[in-house]
Amino acid sequence: MPTAIDWSLDPRVRSLFKYLPLPVKLPTLLRRTDLGSPERPLGDTRAIVTRLRTPADFAVCARLALHGAAVTVLDPRATNAQLTELAILGVRHAPWTMDLATVLASAGARQDRRPLLLVHRLAATPAGATAVNTATDELFQVGQAVALAPRNSRLIVLGDTPPNDDVPGRLSLEAARGCIRSLFKELGPAGSTCHLLRLDGASADAVADAVAFLAGPRAAFLTAWDVRLGADIGQDSTWSGKVVLVTGAARGIGASIAGRLAKAGATVWVNDVPQAEEAARKTAERMGSNAFVIPADCSSDAGAKSIARALSSGGRLDAVIHNAGITRDRTLKRLTLDQWRQVLSVDLASMVRVQEAVQPLMTKGGSLVLMSSVMGVAGNFGQTNYTAAKSAVLELARIWAENQAAQGIRANAIAPGFILTEMTAHMPLFNREMAKQLTALLQPGLPDDVAELATFLAGSESRSITGQVLRCDGGMFLGA
Repeated sequence: MPTAIDWSLDPRVRSLFKYLPLPVKLPTLLRRTDLGSPERPLGDTRAIVTRLRTPADFAVCARLALHGAAVTVLDPRATNAQLTELAILGVRHAPWTMDLATVLASAGARQDRRPLLLVHRLAATPAGATAVNTATDELFQVGQAVALAPRNSRLIVLGDTPPNDDVPGRLSLEAARGCIRSLFKELGPAGSTCHLLRLDGASADAVADAVAFLAGPRAAFLTAWDVRLGADIGQDSTWSGKVVLVTGAARGIGASIAGRLAKAGATVWVNDVPQAEEAARKTAERMGSNAFVIPADCSSDAGAKSIARALSSGGRLDAVIHNAGITRDRTLKRLTLDQWRQVLSVDLASMVRVQEAVQPLMTKGGSLVLMSSVMGVAGNFGQTNYTAAKSAVLELARIWAENQAAQGIRANAIAPGFILTEMTAHMPLFNREMAKQLTALLQPGLPDDVAELATFLAGSESRSITGQVLRCDGGMFLGA
């Protein structure tokens, strides 16, 4: 990871932009490191859970408390049995019988500057416009509470996927989606984020895993997710003994992903082209004894087969991070056919070649993570070849999720935005600042942000997520 200074956080630069008549907003420093111990990453967080009605609600409360958060339940209908069990973990009960701002004020929220995590489950909506009004009024209150909360706060909205004939439920869920799509832009300058999780068959523990991930420091650069949590695929929660392949991992984002997986306890195979073998070996050496190098061009049939032969010695493969990629940027009228083919071959076709070669080694409960780009969602000037490849990668993740579900294998795509790599660190100052201003969080991501998301998707914490595109872009407005 580059050591370049994030100039926008320098006090002298802040002072300069305070008085210059420029449309430039300054970012809030994100809390990417553990707030407490590694076992209690939410040790400096106040958490409020609005409802305690289902096993998933209970699991969320318990998981947040175990991760160190000071949890308060607002549900006036919570049962004594539930509250007694949660009280052992230090969970408090403050019935929500008035507007939420008053509840927070009465609990000393104005004096308490710890980040606020607010987990709101949308209420069941019986027929009638009044029910929709009630649900949306609650949404207004919780959204406003986070908007007025200290910096680095979070809102996570949980909504059960309603049947087609549940018109009030569908309207309430869509209202929540619209609220999130606007609110993240308001919250971003304060370093705060918001997400919508659609519950559609996920187990209680899987919901708790997803909420805990988004609530913690590993997800500091993620915002505006609209994610479906479906039926669980895979259950083993440990990385010990797991084998992962990361393509294009000699340096940059790929190296960060490989390092994060090795830190989690997985055996990691680092792949890159033979020309980058020295860099790949240095990356593997930093990861310790459970990292191995496969010098091979994954965009060729011979390279893909070479990767499969190397992996066959272990007899299993639990996850593949398809990260290899290149750019050959030019406007289409100046682009050569060779440049077009190079990018499509490395950024798209290599994924198919490698996966076909290693598929016999994949274990049940495994995971495929495909690296796309926010440009694959939105497009970009001078990148027709790149956006064509990255857009197709999004569909490839959906196809693999459908085709491999029977084998218990998940597939998802990551769409990074402006990430501070060796290349972007040397961008002209003006271009870099304009790129930052296109994100809600007003700053670039780090390779570690993508690595944390890739590790989450590769492991069992995300066992209820498949066939989806997860943006890692700090709320980039492109394609939003």
